[in-house]
Amino acid sequence: MRTLSAWFVLAAVLVAAAAPAADTPKIDPAITAAIDNPDRPAADKQRDEGRRPAIALQFFGVRPGQTVIEYVATGGVTAELLSRVVGPKGKVYMQNVPAFFERPAGPNGKSGKDQVEDRLANNRLPNVVRLDKPLDDLGLPPASVDGAVMNLVFHDMFWITNDNVAPVLKSLYTVLKPGGWVGVIDHAAPAGTGSEYAKNQRGQHRIDEDYAKKMFIDAGFVLEKESDAMRNPQDDRQKPFFQMEKGTYTDRFMLRFRKPAKKS
Repeated sequence: MRTLSAWFVLAAVLVAAAAPAADTPKIDPAITAAIDNPDRPAADKQRDEGRRPAIALQFFGVRPGQTVIEYVATGGVTAELLSRVVGPKGKVYMQNVPAFFERPAGPNGKSGKDQVEDRLANNRLPNVVRLDKPLDDLGLPPASVDGAVMNLVFHDMFWITNDNVAPVLKSLYTVLKPGGWVGVIDHAAPAGTGSEYAKNQRGQHRIDEDYAKKMFIDAGFVLEKESDAMRNPQDDRQKPFFQMEKGTYTDRFMLRFRKPAKKS
């Protein structure tokens, strides 16, 4: 009997080990279709392994018909996916600070201006609206946006604003509808470092997770959900993210905040 019981225990362990992780999300069909769209540039698809957009967009809660803003969208890799998920009844504000368009050509031979214009050429993403505005002055009506995406860019806001990010979050709180969401993924800095790893444009480009949480909560948001799906405990958080060896990725936190809904 003991031997038989042992076999049952072993079988249960093997089944549990083979089963998908409990937190593996079921991806919405609109997200899958957006990622698999044949019109996506090949260069975008090459970044999917590191960015894991299906997990990110599912976690954020992006859905057809929403109006979404992407902060610091740069060339628009994520903005294009958002555009395809929200569909023709939705809208995506592709935000970049005006200085981005002065950026000289990089290794790909394209300037910031070239990247954005190529992305939107010939009205290929008709539901995307360029928003060439400062982070804290979007020019959008209050309570007009369903959600906001900060995909590996929250840390950038600190050197862009000279470590004055609170007005950015205040502005975001205003333009979000009651109940609106904010999705944040970023490179984790060592615990307790606050904004120290984010203030220098030539620095590590990381942000302390607890500090990020505090900033959003202080701005009136509620931390609704967090995920370990993009964690990498082997990452040396003291290194700049761009010094990662090929095929390895930073330790990334995933957070979703909510603007409280109006009281009934």
